[in-house]
Amino acid sequence: MCSATTEEENFPQISDPGQVFTLDDLLKTTFKESSNYSTEGLPGSSDVSYGFLRIPGGDPYEYEVRFYKSHQEAVDLGTPLAIEGSGDTAILSKSDSTYKEGVKNRRMACGSGVGGGARSGICSKFGSYAIFGNLVMLCEGADNTQSVERCGLLATELMTNE
Repeated sequence: MCSATTEEENFPQISDPGQVFTLDDLLKTTFKESSNYSTEGLPGSSDVSYGFLRIPGGDPYEYEVRFYKSHQEAVDLGTPLAIEGSGDTAILSKSDSTYKEGVKNRRMACGSGVGGGARSGICSKFGSYAIFGNLVMLCEGADNTQSVERCGLLATELMTNE
């Protein structure tokens, strides 16, 4: 089986293109915002957008994009809550999470049901996150690798629209 190597497969989890992005920059891409969340409980964040991106010919992928004043603030203030909201150790109950806004959109049904029934567990929709400039992006994916690749798709959209 052959597979092509793409830029997205090598997208770094933390990178700084030297630009400060705004919500308007995000909305000028093919990203479609479903909700704009309150930033209460998310120190340093100026905006949070939840929505999806569909690459032509592909499935839509969901994202939660958090905006900070700078790359350094995104790293320093955004990393702990990005870890809390993504991956295998994500905190997916509103009562236990630090940042409560949008918790229900960070989870999905998973696991196999008994006797072919409905799925029986709750898992994180966002397998991981990436920090791109002043953005912290929680990206849909089954695991860290797939999520970071999909973060790369959104980063490419942002750079294409500049």
